[in-house]
Amino acid sequence: MKKISPKVLNLLGIKERDMKVYLALLKLGTAPLRRIADEAGVHRATTYDALKRLMAIKLVSYLNAKSHRYFTAEDPKRIRALASQREVALQEAREEINEVIPQLKQRLDWAKYRPVVRYYEGESGVKEILEDVLLQSKKAQKKTYRVYSSSAIRDLIAQAWPGFLKKRIRQGVHVHAVSIGTGGRTAGLDERKWLSSESAAPTYTFLYAGKIAHVSLDEKRQLYGVVMEDDAIYQTQKRIFDALWKRLD
Repeated sequence: MKKISPKVLNLLGIKERDMKVYLALLKLGTAPLRRIADEAGVHRATTYDALKRLMAIKLVSYLNAKSHRYFTAEDPKRIRALASQREVALQEAREEINEVIPQLKQRLDWAKYRPVVRYYEGESGVKEILEDVLLQSKKAQKKTYRVYSSSAIRDLIAQAWPGFLKKRIRQGVHVHAVSIGTGGRTAGLDERKWLSSESAAPTYTFLYAGKIAHVSLDEKRQLYGVVMEDDAIYQTQKRIFDALWKRLD
């Protein structure tokens, strides 16, 4: 006998074990809970839960006797009626969704004017940020990003993705780096200027593709990062960086 597939049952809101109980009851005609459970090969408590769901969609009815409740399977044609009800419900849902979507889209349009902020934890999170810096910078017309680098955190960032430098050069991505603190060197396709030789706070700031990424250390000296995506703020920070870059030797 051909069975209704699990996919179709799911669309109708019927669980597979519910259908198993229903098929057992169809065979029995009218029966108490224990006989149905035995016939279906399902635990009694599970069978009772299935019967309650089947009664809710009118595939099973019952009558009370002196000592037992007897259940009866209703005509399988009710499954077709259930499908029709689902079609009507889906159509009503479509109509309601069509009314709501313009309002949701309006909210999305409003959100475009608000910064998007994402938080990243640990070395893996910082590597995600570095990957995004390369990916977005590679797509840009000038293939260049800007960075304020700190001597206090430089080695930890390099440790988060040891292959970053080689991949950046291989992809032809250029860097303008303003160093805070001593150290730092050029490695290819990059220029570096020093703002100060004094010790710096453990923070890196990347400016790239409409985004500003801050990478720093928490109280346990674990790396974390925050990326803010807002073109207006990015453009302001970019102009400040470029003005500073021109002034530095």
